[in-house]
Amino acid sequence: MKRSVFSFYVLAFMLFASPVYGQMEEDIDLQNLSLNDVLRYSLQSSPTHRVSKLTVEESRLKLNQARITRIPEIYFSGDLRRNLIIPSTPVPAFLMDSNAPEGETVYMKFNTDWNSSAGLHLSYDLFNPEKIGEVSENKQLLKIDEYDAQLSEKNLRADVALTYAECLIAQEQLQLLTADTLFYHRLLQNSNDLYQKQKTSLVEKNKAQATFNESLSRYLQGTRIEAEATAKLLHLMGQSVTEENIQRLHLLEDIPALYETMASVGMQKYAERISLEEIRQNEVVSLTMNRIKNATWRYAPTLSLTGFYGANYYANELSLAKNEFWKGNSFIGLTLKVPITQSINTANQLSQLRIRQQMETENLRNICNTRNREWLSEHTLLKTHQKEYLLRQENLKMSEQNLRAAEVQFNKGYILENELLSAQLELQNARQNYLQTAYDIFSNLVMLEKLR
Repeated sequence: MKRSVFSFYVLAFMLFASPVYGQMEEDIDLQNLSLNDVLRYSLQSSPTHRVSKLTVEESRLKLNQARITRIPEIYFSGDLRRNLIIPSTPVPAFLMDSNAPEGETVYMKFNTDWNSSAGLHLSYDLFNPEKIGEVSENKQLLKIDEYDAQLSEKNLRADVALTYAECLIAQEQLQLLTADTLFYHRLLQNSNDLYQKQKTSLVEKNKAQATFNESLSRYLQGTRIEAEATAKLLHLMGQSVTEENIQRLHLLEDIPALYETMASVGMQKYAERISLEEIRQNEVVSLTMNRIKNATWRYAPTLSLTGFYGANYYANELSLAKNEFWKGNSFIGLTLKVPITQSINTANQLSQLRIRQQMETENLRNICNTRNREWLSEHTLLKTHQKEYLLRQENLKMSEQNLRAAEVQFNKGYILENELLSAQLELQNARQNYLQTAYDIFSNLVMLEKLR
């Protein structure tokens, strides 16, 4: 297990840092898949990863929308009205005729049968507490979504790598279970032959039958586990999980070569640099603080600028082309809105935001502590599994030597076939333990890289 640390980082780069080759799906041969192929195709086709990237695009559009709302709102409007009933209003008669008796009133209409208006409107908030910090808040939300997308990619890479390894282990274990079943089947046949010749008891024959049944049951369980691991890998790749695809899927990697590369590499000690998840949570805490600061501005008044430039049409006939019926109209004004009862709602919102800030701060502390605990646990497990790997590798070599010795003895007639088959079964079990430990080391290294 003396290999350079460089070999691990080459593989880690492939697992966690290889780029996504475009967004278009490519045809993939399910019968010839390397780990790199599966990783690339998963990043292109995984629905969850695509959703995280689309969320980033949505947040970027929201940021642009927030910037657009800061420019003045200018629009054109026009309307046309036909007044079916024109109301009359009483006015003192002396306003129209100075000789009219005191107290006399006359009725006047203050509109025409047709009237219209058209012009440009201007509306702009010189100071609006509701919009304070809107752009900066959307920038922070965009950063958080970008971190979420990076975490999604990192988690997907780790899940794919582990599932790929699970498929390889399941395939190897199924082969070993197949060999076990054949071994116990041969023992059962031998026991039946001896029973027919009355050289063994019924109890021994039934025991051989029960042992074979158990081995067959384990084989069926292994078949199910392999199918489930393959289905999980297809799901992560964004492929349809069908019986046809499960049968077609074939992995190119060689388990001993892959695991030897991972198992022979030492990990660097825990680096005290902040993880991606902690960076994201720091941004969330910063967002809550920013929202508190922006919410305090809601106690301030709103100052708005409004304006209109256009004309109004008044006539008893509909003839919009006649200029004499159009009267110019324009204004510009300032509006001040001072919150009174709204301040009660603002105070309640501030209390909620302060509680949210405390919650997110505690979440950050929990993330840091959890990461440290998981790192320590995985690092301790890695050391244990590396030692187990050496021991089981030694056991595998001894089992291989024992089988070769048993074959020589069997050929010379020194031992029975049952003893040779037992040596073969011992080798299969040793190889299964060896591969399982190699998988454990691979899993530890992937998880440690995921925690970085």
